[in-house]
Amino acid sequence: MRRIMVVDDSETIRRLLSFILKQKNYMTIEAEDGMDAIEKLLSNPVDLIIVDLNMPNMDGIEFVRTLRGNYHQPDVPVIMLTTTKDEDLKKEALRAGVNLFLNKPISPEMLIYKVEGLLGRS
Repeated sequence: MRRIMVVDDSETIRRLLSFILKQKNYMTIEAEDGMDAIEKLLSNPVDLIIVDLNMPNMDGIEFVRTLRGNYHQPDVPVIMLTTTKDEDLKKEALRAGVNLFLNKPISPEMLIYKVEGLLGRS
């Protein structure tokens, strides 16, 4: 079973995304910010990460920089899912190593389509 980490400071968003992913037989691990995610990744390798941009303690861009620079799975695909429309932030996220930048709200069908595009069909 493929494992996906959902990183968002909103518990509601984490639960919603996890629910959608579990419907397609993905296992999910939730983290409330980038620091929590880095800590959990040390003992829970994943196949893909969905991360919010704006979070306390460590935002999504800093998390991706840390992931790409220090983590033992530097090539794990990352989807940044956020409400921001700021093109400069989008460019910065992509330079940091984000594979896809998607805006909220996103339909469950589109989310699964994008996840499967990065992981290959399950």
